[in-house]
Amino acid sequence: MNSIDGTNEYLTFFLSGEEYAIEVSKIESVLEYTKITPLPGTDDSIKGVINLRGRALPVVDLRMAMSLEESEITQNTSIIVMFIQSDGDILTMGGLVDSVKEVVEIGPEDIQEAPKVGIRIKTSFIVGIAKKEDNFTIILDIDKILNSDQIAIASETENMSISDIEVDSLETSAESSD
Repeated sequence: MNSIDGTNEYLTFFLSGEEYAIEVSKIESVLEYTKITPLPGTDDSIKGVINLRGRALPVVDLRMAMSLEESEITQNTSIIVMFIQSDGDILTMGGLVDSVKEVVEIGPEDIQEAPKVGIRIKTSFIVGIAKKEDNFTIILDIDKILNSDQIAIASETENMSISDIEVDSLETSAESSD
């Protein structure tokens, strides 16, 4: 289990009916679902990019990144803009979630180590499980959820404007229809 010092604030959200949390310090913002421009030839969990203040922000389906079924888009679907640390760099990426709940404070005394068996997902990216009253919240280490392909997409699109992506997508679409 990763070390958790003192009380931390976490953004809680839902995936497949389960409650998850990421430290607030790893979150830039939460956005309502918006049109995602697909990126041809990418991992299925990469849904594409969105326009975030004129720059292309890659969006990964967090369900698929954790080997759960693909997200169904609803009125509650949100995109969490997250900071991902990889090889000393900080990258920004969107994470598609079913819905966002709230920001909560969770102290170390409320966090248990993740069980090694009996859980539907790998435990390598689980910091721990918080118990508040009768509810359990799975605390994630967002830096460990994404694979190298997903991180490469985030790195490649980091300095691209949304118009660069739209032009590239149009050229790829035109070439495949020839």
